[in-house]
Amino acid sequence: MFSKIQHLGYQVANLDKAQEWFLHIFGGEFVPGRTSPNGGRNGFVHFGQIEIELIQPADTSFIPDGEMVMHHVGYLVPDISEAVLHLSKKGFKFVSDTPNVNILGQKVLYFDSTTTNNCNLHLTELPASPNTAGYGSGLPVIDIVHAGYLVKDVSEAVAWYEEKFDAVTIGGIGASRRGARNAYVNFGNVQAELIETDDLNLLKGETIILDHIGLVVDDIQKEIGTCQTHGVAFVAEQPMTNRIGQQLLYFNKESSLGTGIHLTQLPLE
Repeated sequence: MFSKIQHLGYQVANLDKAQEWFLHIFGGEFVPGRTSPNGGRNGFVHFGQIEIELIQPADTSFIPDGEMVMHHVGYLVPDISEAVLHLSKKGFKFVSDTPNVNILGQKVLYFDSTTTNNCNLHLTELPASPNTAGYGSGLPVIDIVHAGYLVKDVSEAVAWYEEKFDAVTIGGIGASRRGARNAYVNFGNVQAELIETDDLNLLKGETIILDHIGLVVDDIQKEIGTCQTHGVAFVAEQPMTNRIGQQLLYFNKESSLGTGIHLTQLPLE
């Protein structure tokens, strides 16, 4: 059902500064969005073959200085109406009976977060002629391999994905280098990484929260160098390989506005 991760959405304190940061680090093009009656604004950054949404809410007091906050994941589907029918049978609810249409012409429909463990998710259907401004330029990111989440109990999180999204766990539940255990779940053509944390304070009272994004590149060594020329520092000198064969290297969070970002090179099939 899910064709790909259409975009990750971030909340930012200053939309202009945030888009400047993305364009400096990743290149591409910024597509301005709309301004809401309460003063909030948004826009989209396209680089490589991916999309990022930036949202400046009316109240930015909760966003730490010099940081951005991961807000939502948008999943691409061929037909929103059919997806809603299928997902409703799984117990999901949605915030509206009809999707919104954004500045890019995309149909967007958010899940009711009471049915997604308080995670912000939305379905996306592309228009017949999508806005491709910026695609093919900047850092050659092929795809978003996964959204990563911190979870209270990885076994429970995996079971939820298996029940709700018919997910398949790849590589089992195993030891994580960042927490107690982790798992990778595939559903449709997308993936989520679930990372159990030893520090429950990081969850801020939730059972699952967004933690990071993985950006797929063909040649991780080359693109590490490209990012370094743009001022990015990484957490290590060389990428590590996880148990499902993905090579990855995280940005130092001081280089990524306080959020988790890693480059990823997929294993050869």
